[in-house]
Order: sequence, then structure tokens, then C-alpha cells
Amino acid sequence: MKRKSLVLIYMVLTGLLCWPVGAFSQGYSTIKAQEDLYFVGDRTFSCFYITDAGVIVIDPLDSAHAAATMSAIRQLTDKPVRYVFYSHNHWDHISGGKIFKDQGAKFISHEEAKKEISPNPAVIMPDSTWRGNKALFKTGGKSLELYYFGRNHGNGMTVFRFPEYNAVFIIDLVVPDRVLYAYLPDASPKDWVEDLKKIQALPFNTVYMAHERAIGNRNDVTLVQNYFDALYAAVEKELSSNTPFFEIPQRVKLPQYQHLKNYDEWLHMNVWRILMEKSIGK
Repeated sequence: MKRKSLVLIYMVLTGLLCWPVGAFSQGYSTIKAQEDLYFVGDRTFSCFYITDAGVIVIDPLDSAHAAATMSAIRQLTDKPVRYVFYSHNHWDHISGGKIFKDQGAKFISHEEAKKEISPNPAVIMPDSTWRGNKALFKTGGKSLELYYFGRNHGNGMTVFRFPEYNAVFIIDLVVPDRVLYAYLPDASPKDWVEDLKKIQALPFNTVYMAHERAIGNRNDVTLVQNYFDALYAAVEKELSSNTPFFEIPQRVKLPQYQHLKNYDEWLHMNVWRILMEKSIGK
């Protein structure tokens, strides 16, 4: 019994900066990025920002994840969740909002994201939208900059900047340590590449991300840019060599990126998406 107690004490002491929330079996952890800025997840992350007037949540993901986020918030503050921001229109990022709506939170997205949200009873529709390419949201002594670059991954994609910390939260456009997601279902790859360049022009030192790893830096953005460049170059090389069209996805290899997660499973799908753009213009 004594040994078990010592182990428990050690686990508590070593978990001060990253601790489980909600049901332990779910595996969610809370990551303290700044004094009042936190991320909750395992390999997919939501964000919450504590202000003097209440809490801002970015992307409620799904009901289990939102419950874990709410639990993490309550471990730190009794302030209400005032606002929930959606990054874009994809269900996997916006299906857990009910727990926050039930306590009166206001939901906000870019107007293009709201237009493209497919009906889903689990998704709370935004109460209000913002328009244009940039907006500034202020509440409780905090500022949150919102950037929209057009169609890239999904629709109405918002990149969030925390000027207080010279940091950006980039959802889905930058996923570290992994190749691009499968066949990029409704993305515009050429616009995605251009928008990464625009994001690089923003002032920031730290990058927060929604998948695989929550915290990174400019190198993570650059990696995605370089991967896109290599992918385009490899596809164009096969096309110019008159490689039979349907053989190209199996011919393209990017050995410099084979260390990335899902390389074997998804590279050929990435190639197919670029081929579709090259062959039919979409």
C-alpha cells in the first residue's frame, strides 16, 4: 500500500502542467500554453481562453471532447463560457457545442463557414458571423484577431491570432508530423499553398495546432509548404514524362517525407487530389 501511495503522489506531482480531465479512460489532457490559454485533447485539440468577462472556446469538436473541455475549464475558473468560435464548416470541429449553448454561450463563425455547414442535429448553428478578411474581437481585457484567406481547407476557415502572446492557432491548414489528410475532400490545394504564404506574413513566434501536436512554431508551417511543393513537383514530373495517368499515384514517392505519419496510407491519395486539380481544374 505504501508503494502505491508513493506512485500516486508522483503521478500527481508530475502532472501539474498536463493533467487528465473528465473520464481518465478518454485520455484527454489539458495543456497550459499560456497563463490563461489552454488546449484540451489527445491527438485532436480544442482551445479555451480565460478572460475577465468569461471564457472563449474555439472549436467544441464533439460532445465527449466538449465535456472534457468544460471539465478542464471548471478546474481553473467558475467564469461562464461566453463565446464559442468555429474555425470552419467541418463537423469534426463543431459538433460538441450543446454543453456550451445550454449555459448561454454565443456562437460565432465567418459568414462563409456558416453558409457551408451541412445540416447536422449535433451542430449548433452560429448566432452571428463576421465578414471580410480580418476582424478584431475584444472581451474581458483580451483581444483575438481573426483572419480569413478564402477557400483552402474547408470553407470559411478562420486563423486565430493571440496578439498578447504573438501566437496563432492554425486549424487543419497545418498538421504537424503527418502527410496531408487523405484525398483532401473539399479543399483547394493551390489556394491552400498560397494562403500558407499569407499566414507566414503574419507576426507570430508560436503556432498552436488542432491535430497531432498542439504546440509548434514556424517550422511546422514551412514543413507543410515544402511538402506541397514536393508533391506538386513530383506530379508534374510524371505528367511531363507521359506516365500513364492512372499509374501516377503509385509512381510518386517522396522519400524525404516517409517519416511522416500515414505516408504509406495517404500519399497516393494526396497525389490523386493534385491530379484532379491538374486534370479537371478542381
